[in-house]
Parts: sequence; C-alpha cells; structure tokens
Amino acid sequence: MRKFLVVGCGGSGAKTQAYMMDQLKALMRNIEPERTELPKCWQFVTIDVPLTPENGPSKLPNVPQAGGRYIGIGSAQRYSTFDIGVSSELVNNGGLKEIATWAPANPGSIATPVSDGAGQYRALGRMLTIPAVKKIQEGLKLSLDVLNNAETIKELNELNYKITGKRADANLQSPVILIISSMAGGAGASMFLDVCRILSTLPNSKPQHTGVFMFTPEVFSEIPKEMMMGAWPNSLAMFGEAVAAQSGAAVESDTALFSALGINGANEPFTFARMFPIGNRMGDQGAVFGDGSSNGVYRGLGRALSALMYSEQACESFVAYSLGNTGSPDANRNYLGWAEPNGLPWDGMPWGTMGFAQLSMGRDKYAEYAAQRLARSAFDRLLRGHLDPVNPATAEEQLKARLEERLPNVFTSLKFLPQMRTTQPTGHMIGQWLRSIFGQELATAADTCVATLRNSLPQYVEGQRGQEWAAAVYDRLAHPALAATITTDLNNAAYTAIYAYADELMNNLISVCEVELATMGVPFVEAVLNEITDLIQQRILPALNNISHKTTNYNPLAKPGQVDVILQPINGRGRAYNLDETMGEIAYAYRGQFETGFLSALSRNLMPVLDDFRVSGLSRLVREINDAHADLIEADRRKDINTNLADVSTDDPVAWPTDLDERISDRFHGSYNEILITEVDSFPQDYDSHLVETVRVSEPTVFDVTQASRLAARSVILGDWETTDALKAPKNTLAPQLRPEVKGNRAGWVCKHLQNPPLGSGLPTRESSPAVFRALIRPKNLLGRARIWINRPGYHFQRFIGMDLRSYMTQDQSVNDVEYHERINRLRAAFEVALSQARPLAAVNAAMVNLVHGTDVTYRYSFSEIPFRDLSAAAELGSVLDGVQALDNHTKDVFEKSLSDTKKVQHIDIFGSYPNYSPIVFSSLLPRISDDWASRMDRVNAWKLRRARPLTGALPLSNDERKAMVAGWILGLAVGRVLVYNQGEKDARAYVFDAKHNEWLKFPHPLLTEPGNMRNPVDWMPAVIESVLLAYADSHNKNGHGGLAGSLIPYRVLRGIYDDSNYQPTNKDSGIQHPAVKVMAEFMRTGVFPARQNEIVGESIEERAQLIRAALNKTSAVANQFIPSTTFGFPGAAAANKPWALPPDREYAAKMPFYRDFAQDVVEMSAQLHSLIDEAQRVAEQPQQTQPVFDPNQHTSAAQPSTNAPKEFDFGGGIL
Repeated sequence: MRKFLVVGCGGSGAKTQAYMMDQLKALMRNIEPERTELPKCWQFVTIDVPLTPENGPSKLPNVPQAGGRYIGIGSAQRYSTFDIGVSSELVNNGGLKEIATWAPANPGSIATPVSDGAGQYRALGRMLTIPAVKKIQEGLKLSLDVLNNAETIKELNELNYKITGKRADANLQSPVILIISSMAGGAGASMFLDVCRILSTLPNSKPQHTGVFMFTPEVFSEIPKEMMMGAWPNSLAMFGEAVAAQSGAAVESDTALFSALGINGANEPFTFARMFPIGNRMGDQGAVFGDGSSNGVYRGLGRALSALMYSEQACESFVAYSLGNTGSPDANRNYLGWAEPNGLPWDGMPWGTMGFAQLSMGRDKYAEYAAQRLARSAFDRLLRGHLDPVNPATAEEQLKARLEERLPNVFTSLKFLPQMRTTQPTGHMIGQWLRSIFGQELATAADTCVATLRNSLPQYVEGQRGQEWAAAVYDRLAHPALAATITTDLNNAAYTAIYAYADELMNNLISVCEVELATMGVPFVEAVLNEITDLIQQRILPALNNISHKTTNYNPLAKPGQVDVILQPINGRGRAYNLDETMGEIAYAYRGQFETGFLSALSRNLMPVLDDFRVSGLSRLVREINDAHADLIEADRRKDINTNLADVSTDDPVAWPTDLDERISDRFHGSYNEILITEVDSFPQDYDSHLVETVRVSEPTVFDVTQASRLAARSVILGDWETTDALKAPKNTLAPQLRPEVKGNRAGWVCKHLQNPPLGSGLPTRESSPAVFRALIRPKNLLGRARIWINRPGYHFQRFIGMDLRSYMTQDQSVNDVEYHERINRLRAAFEVALSQARPLAAVNAAMVNLVHGTDVTYRYSFSEIPFRDLSAAAELGSVLDGVQALDNHTKDVFEKSLSDTKKVQHIDIFGSYPNYSPIVFSSLLPRISDDWASRMDRVNAWKLRRARPLTGALPLSNDERKAMVAGWILGLAVGRVLVYNQGEKDARAYVFDAKHNEWLKFPHPLLTEPGNMRNPVDWMPAVIESVLLAYADSHNKNGHGGLAGSLIPYRVLRGIYDDSNYQPTNKDSGIQHPAVKVMAEFMRTGVFPARQNEIVGESIEERAQLIRAALNKTSAVANQFIPSTTFGFPGAAAANKPWALPPDREYAAKMPFYRDFAQDVVEMSAQLHSLIDEAQRVAEQPQQTQPVFDPNQHTSAAQPSTNAPKEFDFGGGIL
C-alpha cells in the first residue's frame, strides 16, 4: 500500500468515491476485521457546488460520512450578485481579461440557483470555482498534510508489514493523486483542471503522479435526454480544454488568473500525467458494460481504482506505465499534437484507459450471506418467536397461551412457587417457599442454635439433686443474654443465606431470560418480566411484610411446653445421673422455634433485598429489554437501509436474506466486473445443506433445515456454541459471564442492604451498585455472533468458505474426475467473462487507431497473483488467453510471471487497457458529440456557456499549431486564400483555399459561435479556429471520398498556409526555407487572389509585398489594443489607456471581442510573417514556372462556394 489522495470533482466524482471507500473498507477488513475507518494514508476529498454534500449512491454513506472531506463552493446568492463580487476582485487584480470571452455576458439573465449546482453550464461552474480556489487549496493542503504526518506514516508502515511481513518506510513516498469527474456536467467538468493546477502549487503533490478519470456522457444514457441537454456540448468543450492543458497551451491564461486570485506558483506547464476517459462501452466493438447505467459504471470504476490502491504491484504498474511516459505508440501528429517535439513530447498527449475485473471464489460473499441469513433467523425469533404462523389466534392471545404454558417452569427456575401467581401467598405458603429456597441453610442454622443452646445449659454433677439442676436450667433458658445470642445467630445465618441468594437470584433471572429470549423471543420475555415484577411487588413483598410485622418481637427461647415434660422426672427430690441425653432433648425441643426464628429473620432481611432487586435490578432489565425491543422494531420497519456493497455487509436486518426468500438479492451478485466461480444463485441451497450438516455435529438427530435453523438461531441468541477456536462462545446475551475468581453476580448488582460481608467470610465490604445489563440482541450483535458461528474452524461452513483457489483447482482423493472437470469448466468460463469485463471502459474506433497510429487495436492485461503454478488450471487459463483476439505480445509473459503456488488466494485481479492512444480515436466521445450536434435545432443555446477558458486554453491545439493557424489566417487573408463568403449576412461562412488541390474547403457551418453571436467582425478568425472542436467531433465520420478525419483537412490547410510541414513546425534554424515564404512569394509573383475569383491584384512584386506588409501592420495594430504591454514592440503600440487590454469593468468584459484571446498570437505571428517578407520578395523575383490559374466558379468540388462573387475584403477594417 502507498499514499493516495482521491479528489472527486462534482457529483459523479463523489459517487465514485463512495463506491471506492465502501470497497476499500471491505478490503481493509481482510487485514483488520474490526476496522471501520479507512487508514489515513488514503485521503478522500469531494469538491462540488452544493453547500452541503449530496447523499451517497446505493444508500452508501457519502464521502464526509465515510471519513473524507467535503469542500462546497456554491453560493447562496443569486448568480448576478455573486458575479459582481467575483468581477470586482478580478478587476482590482487585473484578472478580468481572463474571463471576458467566456463568462456570462449578461449575469442578470442567469436564473440557475448556484447554491445547488451549475445547471450543466461549464462557464457557471468555473465562475463558482474561481473565488473558491484558496478554499480548495487549503482543503487539499490539509489532506496532503495528513498524508505526510508521522502518525499516518506509522500506520501505513504497520499495515504494509501486516500485509507483506516486511518492514519498509513510507516516509519518502509521494502520493498518487486520482481526480475523478465527469465530462458532461457543469461543475466537475469545469473545475477539474483548476483542481489539477491548485494541486501543482502544493508541496508533496507531483503532476507526474496525477491521473484524471473523466466519465463520458454515454455513462448517463439512462437519464432522459431532456435532462442532459448540455452533456455532449460540455464534453466538446472539455475535450478542447483537456488537450490544451495536456499540451501546455493553457498555462499562460491559468497563471494570469491564479495570480489575480493571489495564488502564485501556478505556472506548471503540465498539471497531470494522464487523462483516462471512462464510458459505458468497452473495446473496439463497443460492448456495453453491465447494464450501462451510471451507477454501474461508477461502481465498476470504483472497484478498479480500489484494487489499484490496495495492490502494491498494481499501483507500481499504474505509476510506471499508465501515468509514466511509456507505452504510447507512434502517432501521426498531423491529426493531433502538431508541435515541436522537444517542447511537447508525444508521450504526454495520449489518453490512458482502464478496465478491471476480479475473478473470485465468491466464498466471502457466501460467508456474509450465510451469516446474515442465520442472523435474520435469530432476529425473527426475537421479534416473533412466540407466534405460530399457522395459528389463527391473535398475537395477544398466542402470547397469553405461551405464558400459561411456560410460566410455571420459569417460576420454578427462579425458585418461585408457581401457585403464587394465582394465589395471594399466606404465611404458610411463604414459609413453604422459604424452606424450598433455604432448606439447607435453615437446617444448618437450626442445628447450630441447638448446639449453642446445648452448650449453654448448666453442667450437672453426678448425684446432684435433680430439682437444683432443673432450676438452674430454667434460669439459664430464661436469661436474656442467651436469647440475644440465639437471635443474633439466627439473624447472621439469615443474612449469610440472603447474601448468597441475591447473587443466585440475579444469575437465575439472567439465565432464564436468555433462554426464553432464544426460545420465545422478546415480547414473551417482556411479559415474563412483568409477571415477575408483579409477583414480587404485589404478592411476595406484602406477604413478607406481614410476616415481619407478626414476628417483630419473636423470642426463639420462649419456653416450649416440651421442656417441662423433659425436666419433670428430674425436678423431684431425687438425684440426677447421666443427664447428657436430657440436655440434648431440651435443646432440640427449641429447634422448631429456631427454624421459625430463622424464617422470621429471613423474612425481615429478604424483604428490602427483594425490593432493591426489583428497583435496582429487575426494572433495569425491563428497561434494557424494552429498549432493545424498540430497536428491533425500528430495524424491522426501516425502509432506508444502509448496505456495504463491496462485502455486502449490512446491519439492517430487513436487507438480510430469509429462509423464505424465493430469489437471492441482487446485491450478492456484486458489481458487473466481479466474476464469481461460486454460483450466487446456489447460495440458498448451499446454506441449507451446510446448516443441517453443521447442526448435526452436536445434534445427530436433526435432518430438517427448519429444525436446524431453529437450533442455530437459538445458539446465536444465547451466544453459546461448541468450538475448537481460541475465540470461545461469549455466553453474554444480557450480561457477561463471571470469571472464576470473581464473586457476585453477572449484572454486578450489589444490594444496598447487603454491603457488609457475612460474619467470618473474610470478604471485603462492598459499595452498593445497581445492576447493569446490555442486551446483545440488536441486529449488529446478532450478525457478529452469526459470523463467528458460521466461521467456526472445522465445521462445514468454514471448510466451504475457507477454500482458496489453489485448493479448489487441486484434484485430490476428495474430488472425483467429474467434479474436477466441472471445476475446470467453471474456471475457464469465469476467466473468459473476467477478461471480457476487464476490457477498458472506453471504446475506440479501430479504423481511427489504424489511421492515427498505423496499427490495429490491441489489448493488454496485467494480473495479480495467480496461484495455479504446476497445476493444469494454469494451462487451461493460458489456452483461454490464446483465444483472445487483438491481445498484445506481452500479456502472455505477464500471465506466466503472475503464476505462483501460494495458498489462501481467494481472487485474481485483472487490469485491462489499450496502449495509450491519441485522444481522437475514442469512439466513446467524439462521434457521439458529432451525432448530438447534428441533431440540434438550436445550436446557439447548445454552445452557450459551455467554454470555460480563453480560447488559447480551450482548444485541442498546441501552442505551435494554434499560432500556425493564426498565422495561416492572417496570411490567408492577405493573399486571398481565406474567404468569408456573404460577409455581413446571417448565413455567412468561411472557406480556405487548398492550393495543392485547387479547391475551396469549407470550415464547419454553422460555427460554434455563429456570425450573429460574434461581438465584432474581427471575431471571424477566433470563431473559425474555435470550431476546430467540431472538426474533431466529425473526425470519425467518413468524407465524400470514404476517408476518415476529412473534417480536419480545412484546418490542416489553414495551418499549411503558414507551415505545411508534417508532424511538427519547420525548424527555422535548419536552413530549410519556411513554407510561408513560398506562399508569399507565389502571391507576389503572380498577384492571383483566389478570394476574388483569381483576380490579379497589384502591379508588381514590390507592390504586392507592400500589400502584405500593410495587412500585417493593420492586423498587429488592432491586436495590440488587447495586449497590456508591447511585448513585440510594433510602432504605435503604446500601453497607455487600453481598456480592451485591461477591461475596467464587467461592461467592457461583456463586449470583449473573442479576438482578444488570440491577440498575443496575432502580434507574434504577424511579426514572424513580417520577418519573412524580404526573403519571399527575393524568391518571387527569381524565375519560376507559372502555376495554373484556379477559378472557384468552375470547380466541381463539394466544397465549392456559390457562383455569386464574394464580397471584397476590406483591409481598412472588418475581418482580420
């Protein structure tokens, strides 16, 4: 394991994070079963517009509920008010120019409530992000700081030691950063690039360790189209901004904006290592992943990223190959990424892909299914154990019948007389009851007092006068001191007996209630406790009180008549001889009175003890049982349940399977990329079989699953079962068991009347304490016990659950040939499905791959440990791999290296990907955008507020290519190779002249920004170049000649007017003539102006050179009005009073021409063209073969404009 920071931008990112956290917690429970929180080395942060986080998906906790951090960036203000604040801050710091061409021009017209979201408008989403960048920076820094504190490092080192058995120090690790968002939305799709740039400003955050995962709009295909109108246009804008960020083209505008916001150091040219598009289709055939739903894809990606985070091997591979600049096949950079290769290496441009599947025994899910089903049986027993479902009587009637049936035995177990329930106890009955409880103590006390009395009688002398000795006996028997001694002895004996009885009574009560809970359930026990309370309070205590009053002055030495009878023969004038027997008879004559005295003392002492038992013990047990019953009822009625999808664990019993279910819940089937060898639908039958077999170990006569379920549920409720494990049965349903050396009772009750120890016991004095009960019968308790019961070593459940992959595929004496071949077939089938599901979650166009990369589509897989070395199963899986089409050459080697002979491996993780392909080959994105755009009736509003950056940072063009297109436009206008036809009309459109093929080529029509939405005629150039996005969207569509990417040709021709070099710009230091020289020289030499129907302009080479110079000077002069400083020093380009360079207010910004975004390029490239004019003039003056003249009115190309003559360009103003 290593450090990870996972940032979710917007709702899609947050939902995926929730699935990830659920899965990771399940994985961590494999290491530490009691763990409920993620380790600190995995930090999760969600950034979204709502001020409070939304609920998690599939009833999972959301990110902050699961232990992560939430940063809400929305505003409770109306957008117009919010915009004023943002704009004011930017004006004060010179940053308003960076939002002028994309922020809402009329903030007052925005009705979207920005406290809840951006309404699928990317421009609004970024406007909400801008004032929150410091807040986001602070939140991300807090999480990065956690990753690097000593406590986190220590925890990570210990976890790695538990997993690997090796010591290592993670202190110097840099975290891997995963950013998850959606291309389709307004918030996440607009903020993720800012989040990447914010991270690049923080210590311990490395762009080369940052991967961005973006969901394409096809993931949301189940959502009605009318609710996702902005999805595909947003994705088009995101495509341009993402590629611009990858190429470094966005850094200048981002740096300027961040500087205005007070964040320095935001000038990293590249802020993330790789983009990973995630769709709901896989492979070049576009097979749908699972049911194609968004939650299904979120969960699928969540499992993939969780496996990546948990596996050291997978993580290292991801960092080295997926994020690292390796594994990218050569590409034709004419289609994307045309740039100087040293400034923009190709390896940073391709997009990565990720697919994942897990081939699992599935026994972990079965273990949880079995535990939940057993716990459900116990749960139902607790709530409804007193009910017979076939009995037509009401629940109340059945409960009364159960009481009549079982209460006598309950009373007997508590040593109460059953007849006390129906008869008011008399003194005789109480005596009978006390004798039944304290019979031994009674006998002992009476015998002791008899002995005491015998020893207290006066001794005789042989031959003594009998009358004299009898008188002495009467005197001694009447002595008050002797009576006091006997009374004290009886009281002490009664106290000692009650001292022990109190603990016995409490323990008996607990045991009886536990048994009845396991047999009849909670309502029955509540009724029993009420009966016991009534018995003590209404019957026993009054009877004891009556006895106490009657025996208040009882004298155990009151002379019984039998004494006179015994002494009568001696009380004469004779002599007394051998009187030992007589003395014994006299003492024994008092035994009945001693018993009565003992019972009287018992009554007096027992009455307050029983009352305290009722108040400090019984009532507390009643309260705890009632509370537990309320919790059980609430759980039984709950509709909003919480489940852990990853390990299907849940404490909500309504989600637990029951014995009566006709089909197994879908949640046990797992995610679509979790392939189980064990059939989930066979879980119920497997459970029935294993349950009966397990119960029969201790109950051999059980053959029926209903009976077995009843006995197993009873064991779970009681917490009592046989086991050879070190973890013994707890037997603590209502209170813990006492350790042998501990005296007292299980509830810890110490009666306030029994604090002093019995005389001579040597026990310490105690403090009074009420009873403490914890009814471990709530759902969580039941499930925990059921899990222990199911997983007892050596029993049938555990042997089935604990079987690992290697054991499963090893044929031994217990597995016959038929069964083994069935296992082989199941393994092969599961592996085939797993490979299919592990294909990357992004579809590609095979023809585009071939066009751009010159290769066929290939897949590659990597594997976690495969424990089949030296088993035939390895060869079987190898043969499955051999049958996979388009498999790359290295996968089989990776497979072989993954083989091991390790036991206890329960699953195999499979990661799938393509090589890192050019962004334009993904059919999950561009063709769908094209189809959506073509279907639009209102394209103006379709593009409204989608772009969220200046054009330099919003187009899929490198700096080199964008500048070349700007130069091509400038030069094309000057020499007549760029044409805006019907300029000034609503249907005006732009063309570029392809001199090589003598044809006019159309730019997209309509443009993303149509003529009616341009802010100034100079906006034709930015509008045309902006619409390169549409050309990329159409690149998968074949042109009229059956070729792909034909939509890009006009832009390549436009670029080629300035520089027609393939793949990269012309190296001006190589001595090669710059292509623009040839274009200018041809115009100077011939004067042919294609945009005026090949009219010859100018009278000489010099005059035409001056026309080009004049056009460049005009263009530069206009562009300089948008530039705060005179970087290139053209005459007259002073920095003073330039409101269009540094707009002073929102009104100026709202009217800012889009041309502003290219003004710096215009000045730079005009200067570059200017520097080539003299060379072009010299070339023009050299003899050249005359080129054929081309008349656009006579050309048959589909790109030919109308035969009406186009309006003349006005170099004095208008289009530039």
